[in-house]
Amino acid sequence: MEATINISSTSTEVYNNLLLGTNTHHFSTTQEKDLINKLKPITIRFPHGLWANWYDWRRDVTRLFGTESFDYEQGVNKTLRTKTVDKLENIKIFDRLDIKVGIEGLTSLNASRKLNTGKGFDMMWTFNMSADGTDFNNGCPETIARYDDLIARGFEVKVVEMGNENFYPGQRSSIIPNAEDYIARAKSMSAALKAKDPNIRVSIPLLRRDNWANPNWNTDLTQDLTYFDAVTVHTYVGSDPDDANASDEAYGTALTARKHLGNSIYDYAHQVAPNKPIWLTEWGVKSGGPNAVSALGMADCYIFMSENQDIFERANWFSVNGQLNSHYVWETYISPSGVERPRIKYPLEKTLFGSAYEIIRLALENTTLIESDMQVANLVDGVKAVNARVVTKDGKTSVFVVNLSNQDVPFNINIDGVAYTDAAIHKAMSFSSMDEERTMGIDVDPLTLIGDGNENITLPKFSINIIELSNASLSTSKIVKQDEISIYPNPNRGTFNIKLSHGEEVQYHIYSINGIEIQKGNFVSSKEIRLKNNQTGIFLMQLKGSQGTSTHKIVVN
Repeated sequence: MEATINISSTSTEVYNNLLLGTNTHHFSTTQEKDLINKLKPITIRFPHGLWANWYDWRRDVTRLFGTESFDYEQGVNKTLRTKTVDKLENIKIFDRLDIKVGIEGLTSLNASRKLNTGKGFDMMWTFNMSADGTDFNNGCPETIARYDDLIARGFEVKVVEMGNENFYPGQRSSIIPNAEDYIARAKSMSAALKAKDPNIRVSIPLLRRDNWANPNWNTDLTQDLTYFDAVTVHTYVGSDPDDANASDEAYGTALTARKHLGNSIYDYAHQVAPNKPIWLTEWGVKSGGPNAVSALGMADCYIFMSENQDIFERANWFSVNGQLNSHYVWETYISPSGVERPRIKYPLEKTLFGSAYEIIRLALENTTLIESDMQVANLVDGVKAVNARVVTKDGKTSVFVVNLSNQDVPFNINIDGVAYTDAAIHKAMSFSSMDEERTMGIDVDPLTLIGDGNENITLPKFSINIIELSNASLSTSKIVKQDEISIYPNPNRGTFNIKLSHGEEVQYHIYSINGIEIQKGNFVSSKEIRLKNNQTGIFLMQLKGSQGTSTHKIVVN
């Protein structure tokens, strides 16, 4: 088997850094803050997971809202069932001990970031759908008070998830026991937040698989598409933290993770809300542990999302410094009370998830993606044995490649139809077996030099690779840089402006996400564009001029 990548250097797209987001925990102690500062997270999601449904922002604690158990309508026949709140005992302990979630520490971290970089964290806020009570017409006073508090603290509040996984009855409450109650509160919350800031964007949580308790959840929530801007989906490939019985930790599951991730969107959210962007605010890949196949599947999913930026708008790996899919090695210790407890090991060591993420971020962050096509055998139907993205950054062109196969694969590179045989620097993290686990110090480079020169390139089996093309001659020397184009407002309501930093004529073509051209024209320097089809959703705009070609996503609400 060999692989050939054909690069079309005139077709480009700016990489969306928000796909490199993570879920991070703990912001209070000096050690915890140092870890956050070392990570330099692309996005912080706060609060995270099911605890967001029980977050009391006034006390910065987790506590029960409503009663401990409640009746809800199960299934299409709406059979009354009784449900106890998930993790109830933990919620009671957190409340009784007044354990802080960490908004004060996060506030100071954000202030320091603003001081050092001029901009605070990109924040993904998850709001409590029970905090405003059972009067769904009350204007959401607690939600608005929380919004005002966050603004006063110096945070941006641009994106809000309306609840966390409320399709599970145990993550609802006696205040919003059924889908109709959730919808009523979500519509009220959306309206209240948009009254504060018309450009704020909100999401609803949709299922990624069938659900016994609420089989019609996705359909019910999307009968009206106007009250939300995006869809939150949580996809875990392999090990399932929500339901151990649903786990499939076969090694082949992780190796084909991109297919499972895609189907979790195509077969569910896209069936009811095909034009809404996906916020993948929790996701993970794990078959057996932080091993080779899990890291390979993880890396391939990042490539998959970069190939589908019209679908995936945000993604947050779960997690960085929590126990689930952690980037860091954990250990156990005996607490003063004599109980064995887990904690992150110091000095810090990274798992293969941490090493893979470091490579992925090095390869993709702040880059421009160049169109390419991979010619190689399939691992299974719908998953190629080798996948790659070609990128440029700071004048350098690199190929980020994942070899999912158990073979060393000769790798050929063609640029605009011409074979590239010049010098290349090839580094990789490779594995001898699918179940290999590897830990290393936090500052150790996970990449090993494979080759540096004009020799033929071979991808090691089970490997994550970065190949820098030392002397690539690309028409991408004329790529339109992101900071040379301003598109605003975006999202918008069908009218937006384009402003260029140069005064040359540019052609624009606007396409639906299905590739159908809906509008085109020419302009010099700037233009106001009014979409003619009066449709909401995601559109792609291609700009062509002497400066090069670029593609941009336009979101119409």
